[in-house]
Amino acid sequence: MRVRDIVAGAAGVVLLFGVSEAGAGEISGTRLPHGQGTVESYAVLQADGTPAEIGVIFSKGALDGLPAQKNRTSRCFDLNGDGRIGEHDECEGDHQSDLPLPAEVTARDDIPFGWAMVNWNPEGHPPPVWSLPHFDIHFYSIAADEVQTIRVGPCGIFMHCDDFARATKPVPAKYVHPDHVSVQASVGQMGDHLIDSKTPELANPPAEFTHTWIFGAYDGSIIFHETMATHAFMSAKPQLCADIKLPQAWAQAGWYPTRYCFRHEEASGRLKVFMEGFVRREAG
Repeated sequence: MRVRDIVAGAAGVVLLFGVSEAGAGEISGTRLPHGQGTVESYAVLQADGTPAEIGVIFSKGALDGLPAQKNRTSRCFDLNGDGRIGEHDECEGDHQSDLPLPAEVTARDDIPFGWAMVNWNPEGHPPPVWSLPHFDIHFYSIAADEVQTIRVGPCGIFMHCDDFARATKPVPAKYVHPDHVSVQASVGQMGDHLIDSKTPELANPPAEFTHTWIFGAYDGSIIFHETMATHAFMSAKPQLCADIKLPQAWAQAGWYPTRYCFRHEEASGRLKVFMEGFVRREAG
């Protein structure tokens, strides 16, 4: 068990002090090069195998030396029909790392997460409030090969129009918090994004975007949980957790998080971005 003091903050946020340093109880998943370091999936499990943390670790240097521009290979479609694919305005252009979670997690039927998709957006993405350089960290409940069948095309954000219709099919109200709504921000090879309509950066007047929580959907089901955070925020050595707005019910039984967290470790220079506060839910 890690030792920490928790000081309550505003709007469902807690600040973390005195957190334990790197590695205690961690189970490593998949590690890939990232910037001038690495990014790695990990988990912390209780003695009975239930999850305490599921997330990704950005090593020292992982936030440095990243591409400064979108690429011309990710989620591209020939929008103007000129026969050339890959022009700057014909690609979502995010830089993606796919990280399977540790085998000890994926082997359990009661943990509904299998892998993390980490996306670096050097020029942000729509809507304009999210145009700052930032990361989208998706924790998927469906397999990577299923996500790849969500085709690119001209609808939504580079999504095939038939798949866009499936992506924006409403999730039954009891399975998503009422503040999380679809704005048809459906992305090819990813899914729809149900944004928190009450997140501070969407208020009037808007607060500066730092971090937020999103649910992902496809064909009327929740398919991912997502932490989104700016490069500036993640580089500022954050130590906090924020409450997740929970639905009334869950379509699939299992262990689901109640908070998302950022923990910088001074000694190692690592940054952990993870879900915690897992509670067992029954299907209903």
